[in-house]
Amino acid sequence: MPELPDLEVIRINLTPRAVGRVVRGVEVRFPAFLKTTKPPPSELVGRRLVGIDRRGKFLGFKFEGVVLLVHLMRWGWIWHGSSHYAPTRATALLLSLDDGTDVRVIEPGPQKLARGWILPEGEPGPLAELGLEPLSAGLTGEAFRGLVAGRRRQVKGILTDQKLIAGIGNAYADEILFCARLSPFRYAHTLSAEETARLWRAIPETLRWAIGEIKRRLGDGLFEQEVRDFLWVHGRAGKPCRVCGTPVGEVLLGGQRTNFCPTCQGVNQPLA
Repeated sequence: MPELPDLEVIRINLTPRAVGRVVRGVEVRFPAFLKTTKPPPSELVGRRLVGIDRRGKFLGFKFEGVVLLVHLMRWGWIWHGSSHYAPTRATALLLSLDDGTDVRVIEPGPQKLARGWILPEGEPGPLAELGLEPLSAGLTGEAFRGLVAGRRRQVKGILTDQKLIAGIGNAYADEILFCARLSPFRYAHTLSAEETARLWRAIPETLRWAIGEIKRRLGDGLFEQEVRDFLWVHGRAGKPCRVCGTPVGEVLLGGQRTNFCPTCQGVNQPLA
């Protein structure tokens, strides 16, 4: 699933290509993609794209007076290129621009989970349910302590709870915990003040590092699949830890694959 660093690079790379262009045509090719009926998709035609934002795992395409929100869910991605290329069967949404290019939401997954919302400017829609933005000034040390303090939940679950902190998913929660040298199985209420501060600092440090690594690999391009070859632990089960050489561990936690270094993160120690 695309997470904050992936989506931030999409936003950065798509902005100079598409912002300033006027929509000449809209085609919603998957009926279930669009979760709103008013304004209708036709309202985008003739409007200029004035900006692309990201909030959590949502991309916001800002037009004059309306916003198109897109959540790529697990398999979705964004395509930009010449309108001469015929859309594939995986195209959920197609925006034709006045320079002869398209912006397309591609959803190749079997369940077609990618979703979109067309909202009047200023209406938050699904963004109203999101927690703090991890790269914003709002995630202060004090605010983070308030999220963590006394919670009898494993710390990974707190990091991936979109109503608490928006934008972190399974992969980057593993990376943040590795950076903080904390076990993913620790419960938040057991963290010391120093451990809580370490975890708070690891969030922006890890996410900004990942954005830079993805950007370095993609240049000004877009991707069909998340770039994850640089990660420290996630997706590296059985391979040696890049720091200490211990084989990276893997368990299912909350139905999702969790990777960690048993040595660096103290997983061989009591987990209470």
